[in-house]
Amino acid sequence: MNPDIYKLLIVDDHPIVAEGIVSIASQQSNILCKSITRMENLLPTISAESFDLCIIDLELPEINGFQLIHLLQEQMPDCKILIYTMHEEPWVIAKLAEEEISGAVSKNASTSELKQAITQIRLGHKYFSEVFSILHKKQINIDLHKIPELSKREKEVLTYLSEGLSTSEISDLLCLSTNTIQTYRKRLMEKLEAKNVAELVYKGKEIF
Repeated sequence: MNPDIYKLLIVDDHPIVAEGIVSIASQQSNILCKSITRMENLLPTISAESFDLCIIDLELPEINGFQLIHLLQEQMPDCKILIYTMHEEPWVIAKLAEEEISGAVSKNASTSELKQAITQIRLGHKYFSEVFSILHKKQINIDLHKIPELSKREKEVLTYLSEGLSTSEISDLLCLSTNTIQTYRKRLMEKLEAKNVAELVYKGKEIF
């Protein structure tokens, strides 16, 4: 095979999505695409072949996206990983921040953004949609010697936010009004200098 061929593997259990990614990626030169929509074909494929880039969904039958990231890194350590997902929740973003990936694109983004992500990763760069920009080289730096002091209640609220609970759910658990929870959340964002909940959750991981 031509050594200049760039081999791309798409893992998504929705055939129409996989076909769409193949169509977008195939617009580039010297690229060979393979898609997997049935998870029983996954292990035999990555055991028998190597790829330069894997585009994967986070929500898959039989294996979740984070397990798949680790499996791919174990089987093909040199393969780049691009996440293509509908999940934009803060706790998902915070969890992705712990992973060594080359990019993440929201399925709500335009197809041109996915094309750009493939191009940039192929050139050796990283690419993250705006909603995932927090992940880019984990650019949020916290001086561990200057972590602000949090009250017990603030830590409780931060913990529940990290678990993905909504304001009303936290309100019910702590028997406090939603306005009070919103006040705690605003105070947490000020103390941790977070611009949004995703950044707040990520920074919170440095405290616990």
